[in-house]
Amino acid sequence: MQAAPSSPLTYRPELSGLRAVAVGVVVLHHWLRPAFPLGEVGRSLFFVMSGYLVSGIIWKYGAWPGAPGAWRARLGTFYLRRVLRILPPYYLALAGCALLPLAALRQHPAWFLLPGANLFFYHLHGWADGLGHYWTLAVDEQFYLLWPVVLALTGRRLGPLLALAAAGWLFRVAWAAAYGPAMVHLLLPASFDLLSLGAVLRLGHHKPWLARLSRGRYAALAWAAWVGLALAFSNGTGRNAIAWELSYVSGGAVAAFLTLAWLLKAPAAAQQLGLAHPAVQWVGQRSYGFYLYHLPLLVAWQRLVYHLVPDAAGRQLWLSPVPVLLVLGPLLALGAAASWHFVEAPFERLKGRFGYSGRG
Repeated sequence: MQAAPSSPLTYRPELSGLRAVAVGVVVLHHWLRPAFPLGEVGRSLFFVMSGYLVSGIIWKYGAWPGAPGAWRARLGTFYLRRVLRILPPYYLALAGCALLPLAALRQHPAWFLLPGANLFFYHLHGWADGLGHYWTLAVDEQFYLLWPVVLALTGRRLGPLLALAAAGWLFRVAWAAAYGPAMVHLLLPASFDLLSLGAVLRLGHHKPWLARLSRGRYAALAWAAWVGLALAFSNGTGRNAIAWELSYVSGGAVAAFLTLAWLLKAPAAAQQLGLAHPAVQWVGQRSYGFYLYHLPLLVAWQRLVYHLVPDAAGRQLWLSPVPVLLVLGPLLALGAAASWHFVEAPFERLKGRFGYSGRG
């Protein structure tokens, strides 16, 4: 494997803006439950960004098995920094979910205390109130554990990374043929195309071939094709449902890849789209808190409405989109702000004390 790249992983406001967009569409999807699979847009953006950022960290600091120098110490630092960033806010959110209480967490806590929520929901072939979104966090944590080993095997080579992206689609096809397509996307290998394309994006930084692909019109065309796919197949049955399950992840991966490539190459476009606006940046910085709390907050609101409003018409009114957005939106922003101020930011400062040493 080649030496780690020397280019720094600087703060990119366009990525923070995209986080705000991604978490916003996920929240709207879960709160309003539209027929269109809006939340998948957010998942695609999040996972491709994870592949881009985490691969960059591993390559920059030589945090993969077999890297030159003291790679074991650097790999341990990588895992420690991931733990400090992800787990304290997550466990605080779980504590709040236990107080609600949420039945699945009370009855099956180990699946959530360990990064296994995706496996639990796949085993159930169903969801749990207020906890369903935690499957993506479990996939992310499994990705962090596995990815240094994967990059040690692929090296900084385009071919193996593209092959791994294709393997994500092949896994979904093979698994669907053996066990059925339902919920196959919950399994980590089913997201390899999203994560690997993020690594490809990092690898192609400043390369001519990526510059040729980094156009806004290509990103728009890719999303238009994905929307057409969703309109044609997402609510279908039989073969249409199978076609959707096997194709939408890869379609979203390509669209998110082209979107990030374009905005990273043309930051001015991000400003024109409003991604650099202070309010958008504020949400992007606190996107983890928005994601953690949005579904438990909805469950708490539903229970409060059913407890306080006796008639069905009144309940329907208070659970309709406008009251949900007007009441829960500010509460969620407040909760995300508190999570950032009291938990995430202090642990970010603590994380900064553990630097990478003995770099190859």
